[in-house]
Amino acid sequence: MSRLRIPAWATSRLSIGTTLGSKGLLAAALVGAVFTATPAEAAWGVPCPLPQVRSAPPDQSWLKDVAEKPGSRSRGKVAVFVFKGDDVYEPVRAAVVRTLRKRGLNVTATLRPVDSPKQYREMSYTLNLAVFVEGEVSGEGAGQTVLIRLRSGLTGEHYATAKFSGATQEIVGNVGRTLWTRVGSATIHACSKASKPRQREVEPTYIEAGTPLESTPVGS
Repeated sequence: MSRLRIPAWATSRLSIGTTLGSKGLLAAALVGAVFTATPAEAAWGVPCPLPQVRSAPPDQSWLKDVAEKPGSRSRGKVAVFVFKGDDVYEPVRAAVVRTLRKRGLNVTATLRPVDSPKQYREMSYTLNLAVFVEGEVSGEGAGQTVLIRLRSGLTGEHYATAKFSGATQEIVGNVGRTLWTRVGSATIHACSKASKPRQREVEPTYIEAGTPLESTPVGS
């Protein structure tokens, strides 16, 4: 009579079951099931990581120029330059742009500053700009400070400043609530003066001609 050969893995299970009894046999069966299960079957008891939810970036539509509605007339055209030190999404400058637009001003946020009062006057005349707004953010966290300066397009010089302190969201809220009360009257005055007819600054252009060339006959 031939003997029944039992595989080694079955022998190990039987020996465990014989030694430990029914409880041991059950434990061995569970261990074997884990080792022989497919990855998909073995992973059912492992908690799956929740998908990461990334917050959407803030609305950046304020960067686009808003066309004036037919038949409407703005109180003046204003350019708001990039604020030095502002966050990546420029929350402080965005608050300034939105605040001025709510007050009926035509605001552009696409221009770059120039170097001198004369150049600001020239830009003002060419683009019909009444006011230029500059800003700088310094510090971090609750110790941040924002200095906003407004420049007249008519003179090219600063005519008003406003300073805000605190964390970014606090500054943004205060800009929306109090910026206009601080600089609104002076801004309307600057826009009114810039809207009046004015002459363009023109300086005579001199060309250094040098010494006239002598006319020498060819072949002489």
